[in-house]
Amino acid sequence: MYDVIVVGAGPAGLSAACRAKQNGMRVLVIEKGEVANTIFDYQKGKHVMAEPPMIPLRSDVPFTAGKREFLLKSWNEAAQAAGIEIKRPEEVKAIAKSGDQFTVTTDRGEYQAASVVLAIGIQGNPRRLTVPGASLPHVSTKLSDPTLYENEHILMVGAGDAAIEGVLALCEKNRVAVVNRSPEFFRLKDALFKEMTQKVEMKQVSVYHNAGVERIEEGWAYITMPGETVKVKADLVFLRIGAEIPRPFLERIGVKFASSNPTAPPVLTKHYETNIPGLFMIGAVAGYGLIKQGMNQGYDVAEYLAGHDVEPVEEPIIREQRLGMLRGTTEERLSEVRAAISLLADVEDPSLREVMLASTVHSEVKARTAIYREDHFSDSLFVILSGAVKISRPTPNGEEVFAQLGRGEFFGEASLVSGQRRSEKAKSVEDCVLFEIPRRAVLRLLNAEPSVKRAIDENFIVRALQLYLLPDAQLTFLRSLASRAVTCSYKQGETVYKAGDASDEFYLVRSGSMKLSKRSATDGREVVVNHLPVGRSFGEVELLDPSRPKRQVTVSATKASEVIRFKRKDFVQMLEFYPTLGERLGRQVQEMLVRSAEVFAREVAGDHLINRMVDSGVFEGTDVLLIDEDKCIRCDQCVQACAATHQGQTRLYRTEGKIFDNLLVPSSCRHCEHAMCLSDCPPGNAIFRNKSGEVTIDPVRCIGCGNCSKNCPYGNIFMVHPAKPAPRGPLDRLLDLIGLGRHSPLYDAGDGEKKAIKCDLCQGLGHGPSCVRICPTGAAFRVSPNEYFRRIGVGGR
Repeated sequence: MYDVIVVGAGPAGLSAACRAKQNGMRVLVIEKGEVANTIFDYQKGKHVMAEPPMIPLRSDVPFTAGKREFLLKSWNEAAQAAGIEIKRPEEVKAIAKSGDQFTVTTDRGEYQAASVVLAIGIQGNPRRLTVPGASLPHVSTKLSDPTLYENEHILMVGAGDAAIEGVLALCEKNRVAVVNRSPEFFRLKDALFKEMTQKVEMKQVSVYHNAGVERIEEGWAYITMPGETVKVKADLVFLRIGAEIPRPFLERIGVKFASSNPTAPPVLTKHYETNIPGLFMIGAVAGYGLIKQGMNQGYDVAEYLAGHDVEPVEEPIIREQRLGMLRGTTEERLSEVRAAISLLADVEDPSLREVMLASTVHSEVKARTAIYREDHFSDSLFVILSGAVKISRPTPNGEEVFAQLGRGEFFGEASLVSGQRRSEKAKSVEDCVLFEIPRRAVLRLLNAEPSVKRAIDENFIVRALQLYLLPDAQLTFLRSLASRAVTCSYKQGETVYKAGDASDEFYLVRSGSMKLSKRSATDGREVVVNHLPVGRSFGEVELLDPSRPKRQVTVSATKASEVIRFKRKDFVQMLEFYPTLGERLGRQVQEMLVRSAEVFAREVAGDHLINRMVDSGVFEGTDVLLIDEDKCIRCDQCVQACAATHQGQTRLYRTEGKIFDNLLVPSSCRHCEHAMCLSDCPPGNAIFRNKSGEVTIDPVRCIGCGNCSKNCPYGNIFMVHPAKPAPRGPLDRLLDLIGLGRHSPLYDAGDGEKKAIKCDLCQGLGHGPSCVRICPTGAAFRVSPNEYFRRIGVGGR
């Protein structure tokens, strides 16, 4: 008879077992696979993060961010040191309670205990195919070491991050095919999508979209797609199609869930006890997917079983640091937040707690305090718990207030969605209490809570209409328009509509940017005549002029973009209710048509300069370094100044850039609007965008993984060893004295791990980028795309 049986030897289960052992209990751990089986099944060398960073670890089992192998070793050692009895491989088949005693039945025997802790995770219950041949020995859900396979024909079923990580590792030495049930890779991180696209283009990977597996035979798989079935060579088949809570098993032993929804969490007390007294659930199977959360819960359950008064480790953080201005227990304070803020009213408890932990609480915002200003580069979401805030923007005649918000409302979603600088400013009207939720936390919330996504999307459309088109419109009218509008996504280069298409819709750029082009009658090439960033509208030219029933230009995305689409009848309704909109758009259209004609003529004569620059991604950036080759004297002082400013490590390579007529785009960070380098940083904050807009690397937080460097599509992030100046002799010192000295080039000493470096716009030095400041002829200059287009007469609407 045991005091407690822990089912699952993952980090959460080990944490519970070790704490129970420390409390003098007799403990048994039952595991059907390996110790820490989920981590064991990770690919070799995978870096595991210790999230969330603001929560301390409370466990007798160690855990810090690190490689898979390090964690497995430390957890096995911790279990051995604590003397934990582990039965494995042994699968639990049933759990039954009789009186005060549980009987746990496995495939090898029966065990009794006073309490049971389920820490089984969900990865031990991977989804499997139900087609003929799915149980053959060459079909597996596990891929821990891709290097074991060479010269094999491998089929990967699944198109999520885990599947594609496996594909990228396998394709170097094998022939790999992927089965994706969707029409494209919707769910991939940007970095994985980019690398996967390259492998497909290089014929290293074959992809079957809109596809499924019909059956599997020894050495072959039959893949079904619309209208055809393809026979594919498959020596090995790996399944990465997700995992799910083993709900049938849990319901069979009596566990109740919050609802019949397949994603509904189990009903648990604050001590993680199920509806069956003495049966506890922790970690991923209880709806808490982060390792640290599960380990803390395991510790807490063991303390509770020992009769110790303990509260979850995050409770005091939420209660005192985040919600200290409220009264009552943590649950009561969270209930008050739900009641006050409709955006969070239906959010599940784990998600709400995560949001609270990630948020910054501004509890003493005085009246007339600037919360953020126009052109401020930040993308967090603000929620008002108390007080009032006005949203406005400067105009030639002063300041235009287009919204005053109160308790329970939110703002800042425009930059959150678009990824651009603030287009408005926010100022408190009276004393306020505000929650500031960082973008990453909001994105996780959007994925988990459909109600939050709907509210933010609708609010974005309303604010965009207020800000860019209808500042004086009634809120009810705007909400009516927003309810009928559709948000459309476009990949880079994808066409919204072509010249000659029917003109039935009106658009507003939500994120990214669009280019307008016409075909040249001279050489048949597309000529860019306009560039539209976030907030600009298009499609109104033809709707305002009945004599133009067909589209006059082709509109396509210059980068991954989103637009808000309105039907013709909604556009007509806008004009009927607010005639000044038609007058304003009419004037803008006439100015745009004149400029477009001028640009078209210049581009045809000038070898399509703008089109080549746009297509090359030059204007993905928010701050692009350009060098006028007609003025440049090749002195390299820009490179020397960069090196001198950064301990001898230049971040600018003048001779490695692209040339467009007289303009050189050197190898230097462009601080992209949608920076792919930010998409996959294991520490989460080693590379980040500051409030001025610069993408910056923190050398202390950087772990040298190289992800940002690999993900930069322009090769502007460099991995280097710590800087050491190259040896300098007497001649170097003499040249220094007469002003002809050269910068000390980067000397790669090979000491320590390589770290990422890139242009930081010389932030903090007070004089702007050194490369621009030092240029003796003014050849070097930095501009934003919008500023450059205004200079040359494009996009000035």
